[in-house]
Amino acid sequence: MQRLNPEQFTRARAFLLTTARPLDGALFRHRFEAPPAEQVLAELARYQNADGGLGQASEPDLRAPGSSALCTGIGLHHLEELACPPNHPLVAGALQYLLETFDHDRNVWRLVPRDTNQHAHAPWRHDENASLAPALDDYILIPRARIVAHLHVYTSRVPADWLTTLTKATVESSESVADDASLGGGNALRYSLELAESKGLPRQSKHRVLPRLRRLAEIIVERDPRKWGEYCATPLKIAPRPAAAAADLLHNDLMRNLDCVIETQASDGA
Repeated sequence: MQRLNPEQFTRARAFLLTTARPLDGALFRHRFEAPPAEQVLAELARYQNADGGLGQASEPDLRAPGSSALCTGIGLHHLEELACPPNHPLVAGALQYLLETFDHDRNVWRLVPRDTNQHAHAPWRHDENASLAPALDDYILIPRARIVAHLHVYTSRVPADWLTTLTKATVESSESVADDASLGGGNALRYSLELAESKGLPRQSKHRVLPRLRRLAEIIVERDPRKWGEYCATPLKIAPRPAAAAADLLHNDLMRNLDCVIETQASDGA
């Protein structure tokens, strides 16, 4: 297993701090250099809209300024990492937005704003005549599984009965992730794993869904290094942290993937 040496790390740090968004720079400093979380929170606040949700290109593939479930889920991911309390304005606003925009008839959140096509966006975010919903299985996992995972961290701010019902439906959807889920870059599996990995998810739900997701991770992960530069289910995508649910099963693949990342570092540090 290779290691990122100090010179490589310094070049990577310089590239990130001079090229990435201020939010990414603040996250890097907090994770690697341990300053307080206030700078990260200040940068996250720039993405929050008056309705409490996050937008403003907080998901780089989606440049519409309005709030979305996709961007708000990403924001909650960072807030949970920072151990932000439920009464923090960023958390409270995000949760209120999700409660107000939930589609009770379909039991899901719409992924992107309705004016997405009027702003710069990646082609896979284009929504022509509601075409995005069927392409993403009507949003039953993306973004729902990720959001439900974070709701279980902030249960004090959401209706308990609603969360129980929503969790049951989402767990059932996670059980139906297809064996060919790699066709979507592995996102359906990644979102399902985020739910299964949630600290707050009831043990019964975790034990129900986790075994199949772990088996599926072994099936769909892309093991060919020649394809890791493409949009696919790389080992690091399926298990991005040492504590990830499938990390032990994919250990050798993860080591090779990390080696590849180090070997392909560009001269500018990227």
